[in-house]
Amino acid sequence: MNQEILRGLVMDYGEFLENEDYSEDAVRRLFAEDAEVEFAMGGTGTGIFAIGVGHRKMLESFDSAHHNITNIVFDTEEESFAKIRFHMEVLHEFKPEIAAHTPGNLFIVNDRICMEARKEETGWKITGLHMKTVYKRMTSTVE
Repeated sequence: MNQEILRGLVMDYGEFLENEDYSEDAVRRLFAEDAEVEFAMGGTGTGIFAIGVGHRKMLESFDSAHHNITNIVFDTEEESFAKIRFHMEVLHEFKPEIAAHTPGNLFIVNDRICMEARKEETGWKITGLHMKTVYKRMTSTVE
């Protein structure tokens, strides 16, 4: 039963990224108050406010980003704690003013993400996200 709920938490994180709503309310729906996120582009955010700021900063150069989550694996699953890993491929489209100075208007990245979650009174919350880039490349829609 927990795997189904936790798989839903991973997918909710994907929806959070797609919606691009990094307000404190949106972050708080998914993350524990003491959560820590290690971003693939560098830097760490601890706590609700810093996690929202870090996600906004991660996408500030792009007009859009499309996220695809695959290969969800449960490394640890206990009654109130879980470690999950998955891959996320993201297709970013640069803002025109930035694309004018890059070799292409698209940036594709595949990150390996390790998620830690704990069961709280309000349900399962993300307590840690550790992102590591496995693959990245620039390309163009005109290729």
